[in-house]
Amino acid sequence: MPHTNLRLSCERSVHRTQNIILQVPSNVSGINFLLEPSHFLSHPPNASLLLPVLCVDTTALVFNNYYKQFSYEDLLLPNDVKKRGVEDIPEYLYRDDTLCHWEIIKEYVSEMIHLIYPSDEDIVKDTELQNVFNEVVDFGFRGYENGADFPREVSTREGVVEYLTAVIVNISVFHTAVNFQTFTSYTFPPSVPTCLTLPPPTQDQEITMDLILKCLPVLEITFISMNISFNLGQFSPIERFYLEDPAENKLGVLGENMAVAPEQEACIRRMAEKMRGFKEKIDARNVGRYLKYDVLSPVNTPLTTQT
Repeated sequence: MPHTNLRLSCERSVHRTQNIILQVPSNVSGINFLLEPSHFLSHPPNASLLLPVLCVDTTALVFNNYYKQFSYEDLLLPNDVKKRGVEDIPEYLYRDDTLCHWEIIKEYVSEMIHLIYPSDEDIVKDTELQNVFNEVVDFGFRGYENGADFPREVSTREGVVEYLTAVIVNISVFHTAVNFQTFTSYTFPPSVPTCLTLPPPTQDQEITMDLILKCLPVLEITFISMNISFNLGQFSPIERFYLEDPAENKLGVLGENMAVAPEQEACIRRMAEKMRGFKEKIDARNVGRYLKYDVLSPVNTPLTTQT
């Protein structure tokens, strides 16, 4: 996946953009390795841990079919909102919170990029940075038509800002929104059945409650899927979040020995302060609500995807 290659390229030369992405890609390498077809499909226990109800022989086909239409544009969350036509739906809290995260993180990345690169010309001259974009296409999206539309070169600071914002937001914010809600869904199998015990209904076939109940997975499979979703939805003990929460022993993005220049640390602190205001907005919104939505509160949003 592209995030692994970005990390490895930065680490090989200790590239100056490495500090921008904080700890975001720190554990993506391990996850990518677990899901590599050569490893995943040759080790059935991996399949049983992650996708217990799928036949291992068809897992690659499932992934391939799902990502046939995937492209770089899908990582740009504001564009995705417009593409799905959900800009004006009231009380769509996932949209509101992800877009707020996007703006805060984009402002932070922009500040850092403008510190590092005084002009667009400096972006073009940075051959190591341009090599990263090529590696993402060549190794991260090998086999995709047109490299899934990922750019092979980026010639402006704003282009780099968009690219890095997309990487950070999708690994941290989007992953949080999807991953840490799985147990809520999988505890009610009729809502998200992990498999069916009967073939899918045919066109014009009458759908009855009896047919639906007969299609649901057996108790053993239901228990396994609930157990996996519960464990996958737990925070890692070494997790860091956009904001600290001492009451829950959560570490924030700010910490000792951050190994950045004073100007860069100031950018990080400004981002953390904006995240604090964002959290207060979510807290106020949830007052009096029967069902609170704080999944994407900065104290609940890890910086990275942990293994």
